[in-house]
Amino acid sequence: MGSGTRRDSIRRTDVPLQPSLVRGLLRPEAYAERPGTVELRQTHISWVFLADGFVYKVKKPVRFEFLDYSTLGRRLFFCREEVRLNRRLAPDVYLGTVPILGRGEEVRVCSRPEGEGHWPVVEYAVRMRRLPAERLLDARLSEGLVGRAEMAAVAARLVNFHEAAPVGRGEFGSAAAVVNTVRSDFLEMMPHVGETLSKREAGDIERFYAAFADANGELLGRRFAEGRIREGHGDLRAEHICLVDPIVVFDCVEFSERLRTVDVASEIAFLAMDLDFLGEPALAEDLVSAYAKAAHDDDLRRLLPFYGCYRACVRGKVETLKSGESEVPPRERVQARLRARRYFRLALRYALGAPRPALILVCGPAGTGKSTVARLVAADTGFPIRSSDVVRKRLAGIPVTARASGGYLEGIYRPEFSRRTYDRLLEETGRLLRSGRGAIVEATFLERVHRRPFVDLARALRVPLVVVECRAGEAEVLRRLDERASDPEEPSDAGRDVYFRHTQVFEPPTEVPPAERLVAETDRDLEALPDELRSLLGSTRQ
Repeated sequence: MGSGTRRDSIRRTDVPLQPSLVRGLLRPEAYAERPGTVELRQTHISWVFLADGFVYKVKKPVRFEFLDYSTLGRRLFFCREEVRLNRRLAPDVYLGTVPILGRGEEVRVCSRPEGEGHWPVVEYAVRMRRLPAERLLDARLSEGLVGRAEMAAVAARLVNFHEAAPVGRGEFGSAAAVVNTVRSDFLEMMPHVGETLSKREAGDIERFYAAFADANGELLGRRFAEGRIREGHGDLRAEHICLVDPIVVFDCVEFSERLRTVDVASEIAFLAMDLDFLGEPALAEDLVSAYAKAAHDDDLRRLLPFYGCYRACVRGKVETLKSGESEVPPRERVQARLRARRYFRLALRYALGAPRPALILVCGPAGTGKSTVARLVAADTGFPIRSSDVVRKRLAGIPVTARASGGYLEGIYRPEFSRRTYDRLLEETGRLLRSGRGAIVEATFLERVHRRPFVDLARALRVPLVVVECRAGEAEVLRRLDERASDPEEPSDAGRDVYFRHTQVFEPPTEVPPAERLVAETDRDLEALPDELRSLLGSTRQ
């Protein structure tokens, strides 16, 4: 994101957010296609309306240090820029810019760019074809349907794109410009230190930036001389990649030439970081290897910690912004804050290095926050997560987010199927540990008999072990279970009845010594958890 160090540098200016416009665009009759339903998604800078086979993206009237959408004219300009730039990698998706007409409380999306009739233009939108959600890279990842071949195909698409993209100007690509961009971007987070980033973490990251720049100034300068600075995408994440033929990459940065004109290593580090964040470090490695080979880029790996840290901080800042937006629903604000914490822990790992391989078991009854803890620990350690919910659904041959039929101890939750699930978890964990990598296993582990094979595995392989027991107050657990029952992306089927049964049979992990146990009170702030875990594992880093 942009430069600037003032305290208000990343805060939105006081511009009305047009709630009547949003209400109007949620009505199917506002669209010529008359969609059956209209769904709203939003970021800190845009409203996105999903209207059956089309998508309409409206820019919020906001102004930040790095972006200015505060006038209708500027929003029109950047809508057109978004279409122009995204047609490079998604030519059939971006259909054009359309005006939104308004009269009183009524709004209508116009099919003609120039408008029509006597209704005035009140806003503009980018009109797009809706891509198949199940083919998006993040969705395919959640189903375990992405491998080395898909990463090689994505890398090839990006190599071709970067080679054809304009070479960046010196004001964007020189060593001094790169360092200034990274440093200025990080300084913009300073007013928020203490919210999603601690003062100590901020200091560690800032020192890493300075040390890397001092030691690698020649390399950064040489990248510019070699033409590795290109006008690229600027926001290269898994959710912006659709695995169709040809591969579509969409939603690039349109509002800042400086932010999309970067070292290609920064672009690849962004996607690799995102894969890491999503719990797929092996696929991140596959992507980097394939890109470096195809682009003949021998220096790419040296730059990944620096740019990965930078990109994780950018995402941490974006999620911090979202967590403070009053128009974002409370649940989404809480989730944004948690994501911001994970991004900053990931940035810290790139800065300080990963811990030595270990086995971490995350256990507890339904609703006690196991997946939240596992994801936070994964960001800090880089260890892949193996989840019983995901493994169970894959063994059953159903989508991870599909709801399974049957009640407690029935269907795919009957004891014999649970044994198969734990056996598969153990098998996958053993492969990870024997390959020299750490692992996080997230499951209820209700009985000691479920944990014992994993403890024995760690002992046999002489791998450090920590068992994290998740706890939360009953009222908070029940609130979470009720909330996630309507979440279409939630893999767990557990409800209130399952939680109450779990609490009756759960056996705390007292079979391992206190030096290998950690309690996570997940209805409190988890900020200290990664440090506590790291202390148990020892300070040795790779």
